[in-house]
Amino acid sequence: MKHLLSFLTLFLVSFAATSQTDTADIKVGDIFTIQKTTNLPFDHIHFPRANFIIKRGGVANYKGLDDVKVKVVKVLGDDMVKLTSVSGKKFFNTYKYVKADIANALEDGELQFLDLRNKSTVATN
Repeated sequence: MKHLLSFLTLFLVSFAATSQTDTADIKVGDIFTIQKTTNLPFDHIHFPRANFIIKRGGVANYKGLDDVKVKVVKVLGDDMVKLTSVSGKKFFNTYKYVKADIANALEDGELQFLDLRNKSTVATN
């Protein structure tokens, strides 16, 4: 009985340890930049397909998304976040928000965290 109890305790503790993710520090207001490294479409940032963009009167130019600064507006859970442009412009001139799988996007390099708090300023004369 002792062995069964100790096995169950270790089993439950291992699940608790693996359920914590690195994206717990992602909060509303964090700023990222979109990085387009290849010609392939984005896998983890969920932009609409080109035909939906064109039907809404937008311009389906995925190349224009490179180095765009985005801000987390809402954390949806399951590593999903809602992003909007920092400049206030709409994506493809039609969509104000897009969803992204933040953990996979950071891992594959589609998004890059932009830390503005540690920015040092140098005064010049």
